[in-house]
Amino acid sequence: MLKRLALVLLVAWAAAGFLQEVNQAVAGYDDRAPQRGPWAWRFGTAETEDLTRCLEAAQRLMPAGSTVAFTSEDHPEIQFARWRWAAYLLPAYDVIPVSDPATGTLARYAIAYRTKIDHPRAELMSILPHGWLYRVKPPQ
Repeated sequence: MLKRLALVLLVAWAAAGFLQEVNQAVAGYDDRAPQRGPWAWRFGTAETEDLTRCLEAAQRLMPAGSTVAFTSEDHPEIQFARWRWAAYLLPAYDVIPVSDPATGTLARYAIAYRTKIDHPRAELMSILPHGWLYRVKPPQ
């Protein structure tokens, strides 16, 4: 009797877990689930569309093959995700984070998404949708 009860409880627990996982998966497709965190980004969301507009505007002002430093506001995990999206959306450029130690010697341009850069070597080139494009002066 105890074995049957344990088996019934195990099957009920597995079924409830399965139904919960199915509900969460379906909620992601029919927009019932809230979009949280950088790992929930998908094409077509407001965040990715804003970033795409910013980078498309910057792309028109920089020569292909340039090294571009990228920075954004918010927490480190969101900065990391935005940097990876920027690298994906700018395939003709070498996109590195502003925090990279080699940025000062490699980057000739810098894109600041939803934040500004206040550095003596950063010269404002253009105001972008949701951001700013800077020319990085060479080190002296």
